[in-house]
Amino acid sequence: MILSESAFAACTVISRTNMISPQLPATISTIRDSLAPGIQFPSSTATSEYVADISKDGCQIDAIRVTPIGRVVPGVTYRDARGPAAVFETGIPGIGYALAVGRIEQSGQGIGAEPTKIPTAQTTTNGWLFWELVTLVVTGSIPTGTYRVPLQNISTIDAMLNGAVVSAQSTAKLAPLSITVTAKACTITSGAANTVVMPQLVTYSLKAVGDVSATKSAPFSLGLKCDAGVSVYATVTDATNPANTSNILSLAKNSTAAGLGIQIMKKGTTIPLNFGPDSAAKGNKNQWLVGTSAASGSVISVPFEARYIKTEETIKPGTMSALSTITFSYQ
Repeated sequence: MILSESAFAACTVISRTNMISPQLPATISTIRDSLAPGIQFPSSTATSEYVADISKDGCQIDAIRVTPIGRVVPGVTYRDARGPAAVFETGIPGIGYALAVGRIEQSGQGIGAEPTKIPTAQTTTNGWLFWELVTLVVTGSIPTGTYRVPLQNISTIDAMLNGAVVSAQSTAKLAPLSITVTAKACTITSGAANTVVMPQLVTYSLKAVGDVSATKSAPFSLGLKCDAGVSVYATVTDATNPANTSNILSLAKNSTAAGLGIQIMKKGTTIPLNFGPDSAAKGNKNQWLVGTSAASGSVISVPFEARYIKTEETIKPGTMSALSTITFSYQ
């Protein structure tokens, strides 16, 4: 116990800087969903600072521990030559940050969502000096607005020996950030909610699993009014089963019929749309191009039809209902 406390007292982590200051552009004009999550934010500058200095006097360590403080952005990872890193919220919609930490003579490594141990030599002639790098990362849609976030703590660093902490903590901070965004997008002008009445089905008209009905629903559509030069993409989502990526819409729990599903097609086509996650992110699974607006105020119509498909050998007659949502991505 005496040795342990002596080691703790001798290993002092000195903060070398109060904050790290990556740079955002003052203003940016973009299309709301055009940037892919996980890339460095355009026109931003990643910045590193020396954040922790550990004296060699009477101190032995074999690792440091970096503990992130921020809220993780789920589903987004930043990768560079140092490897993958978790992405944390800055407080600005669509912009997060990733961390990398290294010793002065090392290239460093990305920091994950959990505390990360970075091995280091037990002995040194000059002590241990560590830097931390902050990279600003796209996390999703970037809406129009002026955003300012204050100084915030982003991580702590402490020294370890044989799995035990032998120092106090040093805290790294992210400098205040601000940006004004002008983002092109669209607004829904019609069809935000559609109740689609399916025609009555004679069950014996569908013989085998996979057979589809010849009759379809009446056409239904959505209308969008868009800024100039916006490419509109869409993803339809199975609201009953959001993980569904097939082309068959699940029946709602209040359905009494069984052995059937519903497929949604673009009007005038026979190929059903595949469902995907409810996300506007660029490149979302089963996202498809609707059209591109030629000029500001252009109206884009999105027409659909629906049909039955047999999903089981035996169809149980009854009533059926299903619910789908559509998410637009402006790129």
